[in-house]
Amino acid sequence: MADTPNKNQPTPSGPKKPVASTNPTIADAKKRAAAMASRKPVSPQQFFQEAWIELQKTSWPTREVLIKSTTVVLALVFAVAIWVGALDAVLTLVLNPLFTGASR
Repeated sequence: MADTPNKNQPTPSGPKKPVASTNPTIADAKKRAAAMASRKPVSPQQFFQEAWIELQKTSWPTREVLIKSTTVVLALVFAVAIWVGALDAVLTLVLNPLFTGASR
């Protein structure tokens, strides 16, 4: 039992290294952020050209997936609306007499 590590005891792995130096993705992101921060403003024409290029890289959902997703969202919105409406009606019936002093 003494050989099993305890979660409360520190492991003898030594000092922790900074994550940014070992993760190339974070280092790349920092380089891109620094490059973007030092970048000069672009013309509207160049902006729209770059935006169009990025839009072409986007993977758009198929019509079937779009219809299914929209149906799910609308059904959930409808269900939540009914739930909130019912809760409002019940709370109005229960709390209204307390605030108006009327009894049923």
